[in-house]
Amino acid sequence: MSGWGQIGAILRKDLIRELRTRDMLVSMALFALLAMVIFHWAFTVRGDTDLTYFTGGMLWVTFVFAMLLGLNRSFAQEKDEHCLDGLLLCPVDRVTIFLAKTVGNLVFLLIIQAVAVPVFVLFFVEGGFLEGLPAFLAVLLLADLGICALGTLLATISMNTRSRDLLLPILFLPLIVPLLVAATSATTLVLADGAGVREIGGRLLFMLGFDAVFLVVAWGTYDFAIGE
Repeated sequence: MSGWGQIGAILRKDLIRELRTRDMLVSMALFALLAMVIFHWAFTVRGDTDLTYFTGGMLWVTFVFAMLLGLNRSFAQEKDEHCLDGLLLCPVDRVTIFLAKTVGNLVFLLIIQAVAVPVFVLFFVEGGFLEGLPAFLAVLLLADLGICALGTLLATISMNTRSRDLLLPILFLPLIVPLLVAATSATTLVLADGAGVREIGGRLLFMLGFDAVFLVVAWGTYDFAIGE
């Protein structure tokens, strides 16, 4: 089986398992929707409050913490049910496992965003969203790739520790801050000022560089990370 076939097989296994139980998707979706509702009622006590310049921060804080729930649950199941042991015994390159897991986490995050973004637009965006949709989607995809690549690598490192639920946020949150700053500022410019792809080009390039750095780091270290 080719490398792409192996990635597809692992990804299909993860998707089928999650669609049968829906544990991870339900917990992530409930957290994201609850956060949107809380932000809405917390910031709209006064009817004349302009929330457009807070949109980026609210959106990405919600997505990052929702993703932490998903990362913890996905690798906890692999470890506790001994699925990972069987996977490591297969003639599969370790980087292939990383790529499949990253794509799977990306799919789950995109599903949650497909549910949460319409609610977010309804609560916090006052018109003009469709005009900035291409720039918003570019920010979304580049930030999601960085979150999932870094999160998958760190979740693999922390899953063999006793305090994995505590260790993952401690490792993940400081490292993801540069990407979040770029994604938050770009999202705010798109939603509040109607900026296009050209106006946020520098931030998009930074996010692309961030993604590339951690994909290369994972490629070079994943053999050791998953073996330990």
